[in-house]
Amino acid sequence: MTGIADAILYLKRPYSRDRRKRFLAHFLKPEPQTRFAVLSWKRTGSNLLCGILYNHPEVVMHNELFNPRSINPKPVDGESPPPKWTVLTRDLFPYEFLDFIWSAKICMTNEFIRPGHKAVGFKSFPEHWTDVRNEHVWQDAILEDLRVKKVILYRKDELAVYVSQLRADETGRYMTHCYPDDLKFTIDPSNFQSFLDRYRYTFRKKYKSPIVNRDTFWINYEDLCDQESFRESIYPELCKFLGVSSSAKMKLLRETVKQAAPDEDISTVIQNYDELEFCFRYSDVLHFANRRSTGPSKVMADSVPVLSPPLENHEDGTWSILLPICSRTVLLQSQSRHSTNKNASTFNTNRFSELTKSSQYTSDVICETKCWELLHGFSESLKMTVTRSQLENFECIVGIDIDDPVYQNSKDRLKELIPCKVVFVDIQPEMYGKLCRIWNQLAAKSSNDYIVLFGDDVRLRDAGWPDQIAARFHDISNRTGLPFGAAVVAFNDLAFPGFPTFPVVHRWHVKKFGSLLPKQFVNQGGDPFLFELYSRFGSAGWVSCRLENTIGGKLFKRLSLYYDFNELLTIMLFQSKKEMEMHAI
Repeated sequence: MTGIADAILYLKRPYSRDRRKRFLAHFLKPEPQTRFAVLSWKRTGSNLLCGILYNHPEVVMHNELFNPRSINPKPVDGESPPPKWTVLTRDLFPYEFLDFIWSAKICMTNEFIRPGHKAVGFKSFPEHWTDVRNEHVWQDAILEDLRVKKVILYRKDELAVYVSQLRADETGRYMTHCYPDDLKFTIDPSNFQSFLDRYRYTFRKKYKSPIVNRDTFWINYEDLCDQESFRESIYPELCKFLGVSSSAKMKLLRETVKQAAPDEDISTVIQNYDELEFCFRYSDVLHFANRRSTGPSKVMADSVPVLSPPLENHEDGTWSILLPICSRTVLLQSQSRHSTNKNASTFNTNRFSELTKSSQYTSDVICETKCWELLHGFSESLKMTVTRSQLENFECIVGIDIDDPVYQNSKDRLKELIPCKVVFVDIQPEMYGKLCRIWNQLAAKSSNDYIVLFGDDVRLRDAGWPDQIAARFHDISNRTGLPFGAAVVAFNDLAFPGFPTFPVVHRWHVKKFGSLLPKQFVNQGGDPFLFELYSRFGSAGWVSCRLENTIGGKLFKRLSLYYDFNELLTIMLFQSKKEMEMHAI
């Protein structure tokens, strides 16, 4: 009974659809002939692979049957009769069309295309289904149909895929003909980044079957092109996977020829290759990763010198702490403390008692004590973790709302409380609540080497963090060859382990980009953006020094971002390239 109960519970779990699929796969009756689909992407060698399968005597291999513009069956054993199906009827009745394909029969007859066949399949690209809004059919009848095996063909060199697509679209030649020698392209890095996102999502997520280890066979283009190795090691395994004889001789279609020169250097095809390499040279794109392993590129060799030589004593750097403070925020946090109560039995009591309590006082009475407690805690942690000699090289740029009832009239008290030089910036009403833009305004007042983004609810836990951060900047510059300061370093935030909530940047960043953050950022998302920007160059780092976000870390566990990070990253990458070429310090 225990096994039956487990099986019933296993099938009833609403969040485990893949588990139910895997469980049901044990009870499916196998088809007499193997059904399969070659799932790929344009210009990844699908014509070569499908030609090999087409020439196997036990395989009925169709071409792009779900091409949005036409049905492309492969002629087999002579000319095919006029098709029974049109593009319209195929898209209106996709399930019936698939049943007809799986039957492997000649149109308008009851005869098999290839008598004695043991497998029937076709190839498919992602746009075959999205362009006609039949993606649900693909999901249901191909990917999640456990009787359909998936042969997934991909190409490791993503830049080569993109360039090949441009060539094929420009010339209209997808097989047989070689590309012209003088065909060159200018590649927009943002477009290439968008392609990368779609390409990687397709092979990492979209093509993932519920029983991927049982019904999926992976082949990469690079192995496919090594004909000798493919014939000896991969072809027999592929035949076994499809349930056909591996003793049949592997043959290629004569139409499948390599259209680019075998020894071609792809950088000669891209007119703006230096710009593209600058944007992606530290990425995991295979082409640029291989160039890194063979030595410094032309762009790296031409990079501007570092801003300053590595210092023996990292204390010589100067620091700006950006500290926006607002008593209105403390009031809102006080009023919403009930929302963080995790004890369900006391939720209603605490909720209404705190609302009642907060309604009995004015904002001045509620906030003033809490505001000064927060600032006192921050100041004490700063004094405990930074030496007195270092504090002489620190300044705290404090942003205060122009009508703030607590802080605006207490600037002398703030100067006494904060243990370093203090610079005040008045925040106008149109900027209220727009934290990223306030940080931009505060950063514009800084002329120091390092810029730290803090809040008054931050508590620094480890002494010596300025030395460690400065040393990390030097390490990154020496390791990457980038200009000194082209980096970001993050603290170890105890409230968000592994998330770069409080980044440190160098004045190089503000000078080259003109601001701390792009104008598209208003309230949230600026800190992870800075870290992601420099991670594309391999120049985003961490230090072990801990801090604790005592309020923000409890209230906000997730960030919702409403803009395209890749677009903004590409804009800043381009801007940094141009700035470094024009100006060197």
